[in-house]
Amino acid sequence: MSKLFSNEKFRFFTKVIAAHVITYWVVAFIAMPLTIDYIDYIVEVMGFRPLDEINMGAVMIGQIIRGLLLGIVIWWIKDSIIGRKLAWLKLWAILVILGIFNTYGPAQGSIQGLIYLAPIEDIPASLGILEILAQPLLFSIIVTFQRKKKHEPASDSYIAE
Repeated sequence: MSKLFSNEKFRFFTKVIAAHVITYWVVAFIAMPLTIDYIDYIVEVMGFRPLDEINMGAVMIGQIIRGLLLGIVIWWIKDSIIGRKLAWLKLWAILVILGIFNTYGPAQGSIQGLIYLAPIEDIPASLGILEILAQPLLFSIIVTFQRKKKHEPASDSYIAE
């Protein structure tokens, strides 16, 4: 029986969390200058709280928790994806289909959002969906290009008697 919190799982979860947090911030910082009035746009059009009301410590903790949850789910499916042909594309497709297009609530960019939300017909909206698609793409590439290493037992000092 494998350990619940083995070194392999800890390293994997740490890498997934780091990949998620880093790609989240990198894509956000790239999107900000590309979108005119990015801050005003996310507050007014997308319904975000004003940034001066948001505690950035909470944002970081939230992203770490999201990364951990992603790590748990990816751990369950990693043997069927990581190390396989087009692994990055398969993981990205899973994340986009389940996390963006097929959410259970009406979110921008989702099927439910298409049905229930009023359309947003401006340039930042189309850039917004690019930002939402780019982050899991970058994340998927980083996570799947981590080489799978075979771990030797920590000690071979045991001898069958």
